Amino acid sequence: MFHVFSAATFLPANFSWIKELDVAMILPVLLLSLGGLAGIVNAQAYEPADFNVTAALEELGIEVSELPPLANLAKRAETGACSAACLTLSLLYDKESVLTKADAAYDVFTSSYWSEIQNEVSPRCVFKPSTTKDVSAAVLLSRLTQCPFAVKSGGHAAFAGGSSAEGGITISLEKLNYVRLSCNKKKVTIGPGNRWADVYRKLDTRDLTVAGGRVSSVGTGGLTLGGGISFFSNIYGWACDNVVKYEVVTAAGYIVQVTAKSDPELYWALRGGGNNFGIVTAFTFETLPLPKGEMWGGTKTYLESSFDEVSDAFSNLIASSPKDPNAGSWVAWLQNSGMKLAATELWYAKPDGDQAAIFSEFQNITPIADSTQNRVLHEYTDVLDASNAYGFREVYYGLTVKANAEIAKVARRIFFEELPATAGVAGANPVLIFQGITEGQIAHMSKNGGNALGIEPADGPLYIIHVAAWWENESDDETIYSFISKVLKRIKSESQKLGLASDYVYMNYASTFENVIASYGSQNAERLKKIAASYDPSGVFQKLQPGGFKLDRAPSPNSDYFSG
Repeated sequence: MFHVFSAATFLPANFSWIKELDVAMILPVLLLSLGGLAGIVNAQAYEPADFNVTAALEELGIEVSELPPLANLAKRAETGACSAACLTLSLLYDKESVLTKADAAYDVFTSSYWSEIQNEVSPRCVFKPSTTKDVSAAVLLSRLTQCPFAVKSGGHAAFAGGSSAEGGITISLEKLNYVRLSCNKKKVTIGPGNRWADVYRKLDTRDLTVAGGRVSSVGTGGLTLGGGISFFSNIYGWACDNVVKYEVVTAAGYIVQVTAKSDPELYWALRGGGNNFGIVTAFTFETLPLPKGEMWGGTKTYLESSFDEVSDAFSNLIASSPKDPNAGSWVAWLQNSGMKLAATELWYAKPDGDQAAIFSEFQNITPIADSTQNRVLHEYTDVLDASNAYGFREVYYGLTVKANAEIAKVARRIFFEELPATAGVAGANPVLIFQGITEGQIAHMSKNGGNALGIEPADGPLYIIHVAAWWENESDDETIYSFISKVLKRIKSESQKLGLASDYVYMNYASTFENVIASYGSQNAERLKKIAASYDPSGVFQKLQPGGFKLDRAPSPNSDYFSG
């Protein structure tokens, strides 16, 4: 039996916004204790047909008779629901774990996203769980109050709502930042609160690494759930193909350990399915050998007079990847101070890549700048992070085509033809980027039952062609989106004429207007929906977590902009 306390027992004097609430509704919820959450750890993964939040709270030791009808909660205005949820969190956790608009730390947090567009989102509160059980509490509380939420790992999504909840709860996983190496060093368990540099710094000293991100400040969670291209993907596959176990909080608050054997369908769905199935609180990766953390890489920058040679060298490198899968590249086409440039990133999965024959075409083109050298992995990702400036409005926007030298040149031409449309945009820095999805990468996508991306060996190799841009003012959003949309529509049209079009959209480079899950193919999209219906029949991660790439829609659907 729980004691019933007066509001004065809990409420700080400055909680003026409590007046919005029915205190009788709130107090029973305040009794939700962390100790009681142990009852849902290792419970069955499937949500039973008769599941409801009231029953779940009964299992946690909460007097159901003291709770108001769930129907009444559901009918409350969103502001009332989220006031209830955030007040409850504030009373259950310390002030460092729950931030509201009254806290100076709230402003620091909401201005910490990579994209200024996400910084403009104002959650009702920010919750920073310290344990997986805390995450379960947040999910159940969201269901009880019907307050929307978002989940933040690194906060590198470019669009509003990707990892921030307007008027809702933003759950920041930053405290779940452990890196735990197994005794035999063959596996490492990584919390979603890590940035990739955190992981690499700890593994570099052990002569190990993982197939993770290439920019230091990117979070481990979002990149892995979206697929995750690595410096080592030609050899070992994408990040999602190297995860052997996920710890997941389901819509019912259950904490489950998901492997290819324990839950093959959910395991498959988590490999590229995004945030649609639960909150992942730990990723267990296979470790990869990387003596002293050393590899080779850097940027070679070329003038316009070398563009065709650079384009051919890139195309030949992707085609030749099976001969030496240590080698990788992307090419960024841009204009700086009126000068057209090709910034070519080259890397090699071990030292002395400048001696590798596969790079001979690039070595025969004279650059105006060259930073390639032997590097320690975590330091290399810091260098690349420096070119991803914070504090600007940002967009990533892309498509995929079959690898072909002609379409690469056509896409480049279209980009520079349309680029003058951005001349009047303050701080504009649009870049067209080519990356390869090689035969080796695709071969690893069938590991452990495969992933959800819908890419088959017969499809490859492929190019991801995406436009990234930053700019300063919201008033120029339309100009930037229209420019990129026109570029991609033209490239898509040309790829279709050449018989090179592909439906696939890489989630981590997709815009808010693109329906990523649909791009995985109708069979995979339907399979993902069926899996979600089993683990989340009430659609918590479709409705209460509305941000990100949902199973049936883009983040900003029904737009006239390019949608994939």
